[in-house]
Amino acid sequence: MPFISVIYGAIIYSVFLKKPLGRWLQQGFLQQGRAARTKGRLFNFLKKLRLVPPLILPNIDVKKLTEKPLPRGYEVRLWKLEDTQACLEIYRMNAPGRFPGEVEHEFEEVLKRDDDSMLVIEDHGRIVACGGTSLNGNQGTLFYGLIHSEFQKKGIGRVLLLSRLARFKGPPVVVQIHAVEASIGYYERYGFARFSKWYSQNGDAHPSAGISLHPEHRQKIAVFLATEGYGLLPALNSSAEELRAKSSD
Repeated sequence: MPFISVIYGAIIYSVFLKKPLGRWLQQGFLQQGRAARTKGRLFNFLKKLRLVPPLILPNIDVKKLTEKPLPRGYEVRLWKLEDTQACLEIYRMNAPGRFPGEVEHEFEEVLKRDDDSMLVIEDHGRIVACGGTSLNGNQGTLFYGLIHSEFQKKGIGRVLLLSRLARFKGPPVVVQIHAVEASIGYYERYGFARFSKWYSQNGDAHPSAGISLHPEHRQKIAVFLATEGYGLLPALNSSAEELRAKSSD
């Protein structure tokens, strides 16, 4: 009889309690304080035991991303060393009151790596936006998406986002972004969901968000970019040698 009770209890938990408990515990990643940290640790522990479902992020909203034409006349290409100063200037005009103080140094370090992770957008030879993308297994990251103040709200942000998403090739990936409150709403517009927080050196909390990107999503994005006159940059799962060869073609 006790064995039957355990079986019934397991069925009831799996059907009625597993998902609600998982969602409630996941809220700890979006909150602060001791209780939030406890909820987060408990979620990770129960997830390892498969007693709560893993964190599942929504799919990218390709329809909304591609429902309007893109601005014309801009060029998207891989970042070059001589672009460093222009990208730093764009960062500095965006930084006041927005980014934590240590971020500029981190941005400079990313540029120094020169690993083909960054791209820029040009307007008749003038750099007006830049942004990076990385891939580690099935985990992708978008970073330092920056637009010149004179070119904001002209659709360039969407060109930048689409061009970076198109670089993920192969199996499905989870794409995340560690943003600031002032900019996270832009990504939420296209399906990104907040799933945790990151902390700057002074202890301030900032949002992290992510989406699921599948091969069919990337294909639709690639077709849309081509239709709008934008070519594809080398995929992130290519080797460094292949990236350099393709960028010089």
